[in-house]
Amino acid sequence: MQLSGTRRDAYLTFMPGEKRFSGNAGCNSINGTYQLEKSKIYFSEIISTKMSCPDISFETAFLQTLDKVNRYEVSGNTILLKRDNDVLVIVKE
Repeated sequence: MQLSGTRRDAYLTFMPGEKRFSGNAGCNSINGTYQLEKSKIYFSEIISTKMSCPDISFETAFLQTLDKVNRYEVSGNTILLKRDNDVLVIVKE
């Protein structure tokens, strides 16, 4: 994913059996749930820790972007998270 400008990069880890995800938004740990319907994906119940971060604007933008995602596409070891046809987030293994 895009670099946050801090020592940590944003990442997501999916737990398909539980329909949950966890990760880091650039500074704070995050987790939540997701729903799949064919090529559609919806993130919900996103929570995060509340540490003070030097690049909180990146983290805020990343979390807002996850809220906009409504589709996904798998290409090799990459997951494209999209809003309709626009790629918003690229998740690489």
